[in-house]
Amino acid sequence: MGQNLRAQNRISLHGKIFDVEKNIPLEGASIFEHGSGRGTTSDTNGEYKIYLKKGKTQLKVTFLGYMEIDTLLYLESSASIDFYLTPRTITYEEVTIVANADRDFIGSVQMGEIVLDKKDINSLPKLLGEADPIRYLQLTPGVQSSSEGGIGFFVRGGGVDQNLVLYDNALIYNPGHLLGFISVFNPDMITEVSLIKSGIPARFGGRLSSVVQVRPDRGSSDSLRIKGQIGLVASRITLNRSFNKKRGSFILSARRASIDQFVKPVVFSLLADTNPFLKESSYNFYDFSGGISYKIGNKDYLNFSAYYGEDDYKINRSARIAETMMNWGNFIVTGEWKHVFSENMVLGTSISRTDYQFDLFGSQSEYIFSMLSSVNDYSIKSNLNYFDENHKLTMGYELTRHIFTPNDIDVNAGGLVMNFLSYNKLYAYEGGIFAEDEFHLSDKIGVSLGLRYSFFSQTGPYKEYLYDETSLLKDSILYPKGERLAFYNHLEPRISARYQLNTNASLKASYMHMAQYIHLATSSTVSLPTDIWLPSSREIKPQYGDQISVGYFLEWMNKQLESSVEIYYKSSRNQLEFLRGVISSSINLTLIDNLAIGKGRSYGAEFLLRKKHGKLTGWTGYTISRSVREFEMINDGKIYPAKFDRRHDLSFAGIYELNKKWNFSMVFIYVSGNAFTLPIGRYIIQGNLVNQYGDLNNYRMPAYHRLDVSATRSRTTTEGNISSWDFSIFNLYNHANPFYIYFETTGDLDLYRLDVKPVIVSLFPIVPTISWRFEF
Repeated sequence: MGQNLRAQNRISLHGKIFDVEKNIPLEGASIFEHGSGRGTTSDTNGEYKIYLKKGKTQLKVTFLGYMEIDTLLYLESSASIDFYLTPRTITYEEVTIVANADRDFIGSVQMGEIVLDKKDINSLPKLLGEADPIRYLQLTPGVQSSSEGGIGFFVRGGGVDQNLVLYDNALIYNPGHLLGFISVFNPDMITEVSLIKSGIPARFGGRLSSVVQVRPDRGSSDSLRIKGQIGLVASRITLNRSFNKKRGSFILSARRASIDQFVKPVVFSLLADTNPFLKESSYNFYDFSGGISYKIGNKDYLNFSAYYGEDDYKINRSARIAETMMNWGNFIVTGEWKHVFSENMVLGTSISRTDYQFDLFGSQSEYIFSMLSSVNDYSIKSNLNYFDENHKLTMGYELTRHIFTPNDIDVNAGGLVMNFLSYNKLYAYEGGIFAEDEFHLSDKIGVSLGLRYSFFSQTGPYKEYLYDETSLLKDSILYPKGERLAFYNHLEPRISARYQLNTNASLKASYMHMAQYIHLATSSTVSLPTDIWLPSSREIKPQYGDQISVGYFLEWMNKQLESSVEIYYKSSRNQLEFLRGVISSSINLTLIDNLAIGKGRSYGAEFLLRKKHGKLTGWTGYTISRSVREFEMINDGKIYPAKFDRRHDLSFAGIYELNKKWNFSMVFIYVSGNAFTLPIGRYIIQGNLVNQYGDLNNYRMPAYHRLDVSATRSRTTTEGNISSWDFSIFNLYNHANPFYIYFETTGDLDLYRLDVKPVIVSLFPIVPTISWRFEF
C-alpha cells in the first residue's frame, strides 16, 4: 500500500537540453533536484528523464562552459520541458579537460573517469603547436606518457596495448602521427574524449587497463562555417553546416604536416653538420575526417563518420646508394542507427571497419628488404538502454572479425630471392554479450552491477609447419576456412558502488575482471608503427586482469574546488614479453620459443585537486605507485620492476584568463625515471670486452621534469568571426631530459685500459612554437 502511494506521488519530467545559440542538443548536461541531489544526464541526443515528487520542486540544469539554469517548478502530472543553455563566452572550439559534470563528481557511481570536452583550453601549452587530447590525458593522475612527447600512454601500470582506444565505436590500433608525437585525432573534429581506468562498465571489453572513447563532431551550423589553423608542424581546415531544416548536418576536415614547408628549411640546415642524412630525408603526414548526422522522424537517428590518415617517412643516402621508407596509416568508417522505442527505451546499433597497415622498405646497392604488417577488423555492436526512476539498464552484444598479417617479409639480394617464411594471415572472431544495471538502494547508496561473457576463436584458413628435432621443416598441415584452431571464453564481472556522505562528499569502490585476447609484439617502451599485433592462439593464451579501487571524493569552498583520493591494486596473468623481436622469430621459424609468459601487479594512490571556476583555473595531480613483473624465463624467475614503473608522478596545470583577449597558462611535470638494466661489471677475456649483468631493470634513469608556458591572444568580431594567435614554449628552462642512455668506451683492450662512461641522449630542448587559428 505504501509503495503504491509513493508511486502515485511520483511524476516524470522529460525533454531535451539545447545550446541556445546553435540550437543543437547537448550530451552530458546535468539536471538534478535541489535537496535530494537526485538527477540524471542528457544522452547523445540531448534527451533526459527525471522522476520527481508532485508539487513544488527546484531544479538546476548545468553543463561545463554554459550558464546554469536554476528554476522553481510546480508540477501536478508528468510533463515535457526543453531547456536552453547559454554559453558563458563566445570562443572557438578546442579541447579542454573536465573531470565530470558538477553533480557527477560526487553523486555518480562511476569512478576513475576523466572527460575532455570542447572548450577553449587552447591556452594550455602545446608540443609542436598541436592541441592533443591524448597528451592532456597524460597530465592526469594514474596516466603516464610512454616517452617524451609521445602519445603512447600507460594506465596504472598497464602496457600501451592494454588501452582500448575507440573512435566513434571503432577500434584504433595506432593512434599516432609523426612517429607517435602527435595523435591522429584532429581537435576540430571531436566533441569529447573520455578515459575510464577503474570500474569499467561491462559494455566494454578486450583490454585490461582503460577505455578511451573519442566522439566525433557531426556539424551543426545554420550557415557554412569554416575554421582552421596554420602551424609550424601541421595545418588544418574544417567546414560544417546543417541542412534540410536542421534535420541533418555534416562536417569535413583535412590536416597536413607543415614540416617540409616551415621546419625543415630552418632546423635541418642547422643540424646538417651533425647528421648529414637529414637534408636527404622527408616526412609527411595527412588525414581526412568527415561525419554526417540525420534525423528521420522523431524516433530514428543516423550517424556516419570516416577517417583516413597516413604517414610517409623517407631517407635517401646517395653516397651509399641506399634508401629507407616507412609508410603507415589508419582507415576507419562507422555507421550508427538509433531508434527510440519510448522515453524509457533506446536501441543503438553500429557497424564499423578498421584497417591499419605498416610498410617498411629498405635498399642498398643490390640488396632490397620489405616488410608488411596489417590488421583488418569488421565489427557490429548493439546496445539496448532502458531507464526508469531507479534503474539504468544496458544490455547488448558485439562481434568482431579480425584479420592479422603479423609480418610479410621479402628479401632480394642481387636477384636471389630469400624466403624467411613469414607468418600466415591469422583469422579470428572476438565478441561478447553483456548486461549492466545502475540503481539506487537509497538516496545515499548507488550500485552498478555488470557481467560480460567474452569469447575468442582463431579459425582457418591456416597452415601449420612441423619441424624435426634439428628444427628443419619436415611437413605442414593446412586447416580449411572456418575450422576452429583455438577457442577461449570467459566471464567478466564488474561492480561499482557509491556511498554519499553528504551533498559535498562520497565514498566509492569498484572491482573489475577483464580479459584481453590480442597482444602487441614490441621490444620498446615507445609505441612505434613497427609494433606488431598478434591474436591469441594455441600457443598464445589470453591475458586476464583484476583490479580493485576505493576512493574518497570531496567538493568544498562552495563547490569551487573538487578533490579526490583513489587507491588501487591491479594484478594480471599471461603477460607476454617478446624476447628477440617478431622478425627474429620469423627467421628462426618458431614463435613460442621467442615468448616469455608471466604475471604482473601494480598498486598505488592517486591524488587530484582541481579549481573549476574563476579567472584562475587548473588542477594538480600526484600519483605514487609501483609496478612489477614476474617471468620464469626472465631475471632467473625473480620479481623485477616493470620498465614503465615510475614511483612518483606530479603534474600541475594552471590557466589564467586576464581578459577576453588574453589568457596565460603553464604546465609543470615531474616524473621518476624509467627502470633499465646496466652492467654491474666488465671483463676483458681473450681480448674481448664482456659485460656482466645483475638483476633486470636494476637502475633508474634520472627524473624527468619540465615547465611549459603559453600565451593566447584572441579577437572575436560582432559577426562571430574569430582570430587567435597562440605562443607556446615547451621545456622553458631547457632541461635535458633523458630519452635513452648508451655507453661510450675509450681506451686500449691490448693494454687492458678502458674508460666507460654513460651518455644521456635527450630529445627535445626548449621548443618555441606559434600558430594562428581562425573561424568564420
